[in-house]
Amino acid sequence: TETRALVPLRSRAQQFEAQPSFHATPQAPSSFQSPAPAPFQSPVPQGPNYSAFTEPEEPEPEVVRQWREHQAEKVAQRDEASRAKRAETIARAEKEIDKFYEEYNAKKERVIRENKENEAAYLASLTDSLSSGTTWARICDLVDLENSQSKTVARTGTDLTRYREVLLKLRKQGDKAPGAAGY
Repeated sequence: TETRALVPLRSRAQQFEAQPSFHATPQAPSSFQSPAPAPFQSPVPQGPNYSAFTEPEEPEPEVVRQWREHQAEKVAQRDEASRAKRAETIARAEKEIDKFYEEYNAKKERVIRENKENEAAYLASLTDSLSSGTTWARICDLVDLENSQSKTVARTGTDLTRYREVLLKLRKQGDKAPGAAGY
């Protein structure tokens, strides 16, 4: 590609004076080759040379400079306060998370321990109940026969008194009752 040199701008009057005058009589070309094109001239400067359009910078007034400094200080103070608040929030969140996991692990260990104790107590009571008494005595222990609001009382009004009487009679018979030996 060709590089063209920037031609300094001239005023319009200079441009018109520099142009060749127009003659009414045609001139014969001296050769068959066309003349070399003139470099492109633009009234607007090309590239970074905009000095013709920029106004000289005036010094910033003292009041404006002080205001900018004051605003910069305020922004810096807000940024510092924001950083401090963020750090405090993060530290507090980390403490809360640690506290949560400590409580969670303590509760988990306590529940595991209680479940093991309850399981041991249940197995002991199950073993004791299976080894003591007859089948009918164990059934009567599981079914509350004295409470009229027991689960054996049907809510639809079905009378279960005969059923309770049969269970109590079988329990009183002891080992002589049918099926008392269990399994």
